[in-house]
Amino acid sequence: MHIAELKVDVVEERLDNGLMVLVAPMETAPVVSVWSIYRVGSRHEHLGITGISHWVEHMLFKGSEKYPKGEISRVIQKHGGQLNGQTWHDYTAYYETLPKAYADIGFDIEADRMANASFDPEETELERGVILAELEMYDNHPEHQLYDALAATVYKVHPYRNPVIGWRSDLEAMTRDQLYEHYRAFYSPDNAILVVAGDISPDAALDKAQNYFGAFESAGSVPKVASVTEPLQNGERRVTVRGHAEVPQLVLAYHAPSFDHPDLYPLRLAESILSQGRSSRFYQALVETRQAVSASASLHESRDAGVFSVWVTLMEGVRPSDVEAIVLRELQQLKSVPPSSAELEKAINQHTAGFVFGVDSVTERAFQVGIHEIMGDYNWLNSYLEKMGEVTAEQVSAAVERCCTAENRTVGFFEPIRDIA
Repeated sequence: MHIAELKVDVVEERLDNGLMVLVAPMETAPVVSVWSIYRVGSRHEHLGITGISHWVEHMLFKGSEKYPKGEISRVIQKHGGQLNGQTWHDYTAYYETLPKAYADIGFDIEADRMANASFDPEETELERGVILAELEMYDNHPEHQLYDALAATVYKVHPYRNPVIGWRSDLEAMTRDQLYEHYRAFYSPDNAILVVAGDISPDAALDKAQNYFGAFESAGSVPKVASVTEPLQNGERRVTVRGHAEVPQLVLAYHAPSFDHPDLYPLRLAESILSQGRSSRFYQALVETRQAVSASASLHESRDAGVFSVWVTLMEGVRPSDVEAIVLRELQQLKSVPPSSAELEKAINQHTAGFVFGVDSVTERAFQVGIHEIMGDYNWLNSYLEKMGEVTAEQVSAAVERCCTAENRTVGFFEPIRDIA
C-alpha cells in the first residue's frame, strides 16, 4: 500500500443512550481491539480532588461482582490478549485486544467497568498507598520534578497546570465516597466513546455494542466543567528546581496552538528539523559539540492549549546560560531562514512514516481514532498526511516565529544537588 493511499475507514453510530460507537475494520490480523474512552481527565478536576480521575482508573481494575480483583487480567491472559488503562489531561481510556474469537470478552469487561465497579473501602485504602508510592517514584526523577514545576508555571489558570497523578495533599485526603461519586458522574454512556478496531465487520461490532451497552441509561447530566482559556503570556517566566541528579536539565517552553490550529503542521515539522536524527540542528549544535547529552523539541497537543518545548540534558560542567543561548540562536535561525528543501522533505517523510506506523496495529488504530475524537474529530486522521505534505518551508519559519517569542517563553532549570562526602 502506498502511503498516499492510507485511509482510516471508520463507521460511526450512536446508541439511544448517547454512547458513541466508532468501528475501524482491519483485516491485517485475526484480532479485535475494544476501547472505552471517557471524556474525563485531570482538566476536569480542581484543587482538592486533583488526581481523582487517575485514582478512579486504578480502582476500575480492582474488581466488581462479576470480575473480582485480578480476574480481568487473568481472563485476558488466559485467552492470549493484552489490556491496559491510562489517564491524561483530556481523557481516561481502557482497552482489551484479543483474538477475534474472544472479542466478546472485551465488550463484556468494558460494559461491566462502565456500570459495576465496587470501590471496596479496603481496596481503596490499599490503592492510596500504591498511588502515593507512584508519586514518590516520580518525585525521584528530575525530569518529572521539572515537568511539574514547569506546567505550574506555564499555565496560570488552566487545570493543565496540575499533575495528572495529583498533588500529594489531595491524594492523602481524598475519600472513597469522592472517588465513587466521580465515577458515577463521568462514567456514563453519553460521556464515553466505544472504539472497536480489527477483524470485525461494522454490523457485528454495532450489534455487540448494542447488546452489551444498550441497556445502560444515560446519567442525563454529566457535570459541566468550566471552559478555561489560558490568558496570553506577556513576559518571560523562569523556574528552578533543585534536587539529586547527575546532570542538569534545561527546558524552554512556549504556549502553542490547540489541536485544530493550522500551525500544528509546520510546528510538527519544526520538531523534526530541530531534533530528529544526527543531522538535526540541535544534535549538530549541542550534542556534537559536547554541550549536551541530548536535545529534543516536541509539540504537546491537547484539546485546549498546547506547548512547544525544547528539552536539553546538559553535559556536566557546561553552563546553562551557554546552552540556552545556543537553543535561542537555533530557533532564531529557523525563524529567519526557512529550512532547506532537503530538511523539509526529510521532516515530512519522518512524520509520514511515524503516522503510518502509529495506525498500523489494531490497538494503535483504535487508540488514535478515539483520542482524536476526544480532541475534536477523528476525521482529522484522514487529512493529516495531505496537510502535512502541503506545508512550505516559509510556513515552518512563520509558525516558529509566532510561537517562540520571548514574551511567550518559560524557562525551566533542574539544578543538581550532590551529597557532600
